[in-house]
Amino acid sequence: MTALLTIARRASAVAPSPSRLATPSIRPPQKQLTGRAGPMGQALSLLPPPLGRRGAASAARAGRAAADQPAAEDPDLWMICGLGNPGPRYADTRHNVGFMAVDALARQEGIATDRLQENAAVGRGRFGGKKVLLVKPMTFMNVSGEAVGRLARFYRVPPHRVLVLYDDLDLPTAAVRLRAKGGHGGHNGMKSLAAHLPGPTPFPRIRIGISRPPGSMPVAAYVLQPFSAAERAEIDVAVQETVDVVRSVLTVGLEKAVSGVRVDRSGKPILPPHSNGKRAGGQQPAAKKQRQGGSGGDKPPGAAAAAAPSAAEQLRQHLAGLEAAGQQAAAAGAADGAAQGQEGREAGAAAASVAAP
Repeated sequence: MTALLTIARRASAVAPSPSRLATPSIRPPQKQLTGRAGPMGQALSLLPPPLGRRGAASAARAGRAAADQPAAEDPDLWMICGLGNPGPRYADTRHNVGFMAVDALARQEGIATDRLQENAAVGRGRFGGKKVLLVKPMTFMNVSGEAVGRLARFYRVPPHRVLVLYDDLDLPTAAVRLRAKGGHGGHNGMKSLAAHLPGPTPFPRIRIGISRPPGSMPVAAYVLQPFSAAERAEIDVAVQETVDVVRSVLTVGLEKAVSGVRVDRSGKPILPPHSNGKRAGGQQPAAKKQRQGGSGGDKPPGAAAAAAPSAAEQLRQHLAGLEAAGQQAAAAGAADGAAQGQEGREAGAAAASVAAP
């Protein structure tokens, strides 16, 4: 009996269990992973590489830019672009007067231009009742259009709402001129903008005069020099005038601003004196109102006296004509002409003694 139990135990130990009789599991082939040792290294190798500081900053900027991009054109948005060269070396030079104007506008309206986008310093705010994007390309002057063109396409701003501020050699120092369109005039920055803002509609511009270089000084050296003390005082006034012109363009429209309409900081139109002495809006000088306001056609004292010299002058001219005719006749030997000339001379002398003051 004992022998039979021993044989049964040995047989059960050798026979496979039901689980062993099932189909054996097949393990998938392991991917060959290299570069990192151990199970943890194999898991990390499947993750994307870390961004690092620069990569994270780039991703953050891209995210902000995507959020800022408008889905459609905003008719209330204007780009105000000042041209110049970046860096403190060029900050006070003649070529950077466009930057000076944008900086002055930003200071007055509290708009920060410390954000870098598309290789340009930009700032967003409101001015003159409109949304504005202030732009200073951080490229050098000759390729300014690259940054401006990319920003215009990104924000969907058409060329006729891209207002450019720049220096102009052909204008006297501190002169300010607004134009709805025009050529580049040999200005390399404007050449670049014209190449990167193509289209049937030209872009408006405000030219700030810096005059031509004296003598035989090269233009390239002249525009990269700082203003003299006397010039800088005039340029500061011109920069403020430029800010006022930008305000007028945004408030009353480009066409009216080009015709000379200006507004104050509250947006109220400024009425300049008219060239014929009348004031804009139909106002008349007080002296003319006084002359027209008398009852019964009364004239102010001295009106008749003012008319007397005019009559005397007419008489003097008539008698002088008679005298000239008499002299011509006398020279020809005509007796009647000589008599007429003598009569004319005597009458002229008498009239002169009467009309002389």
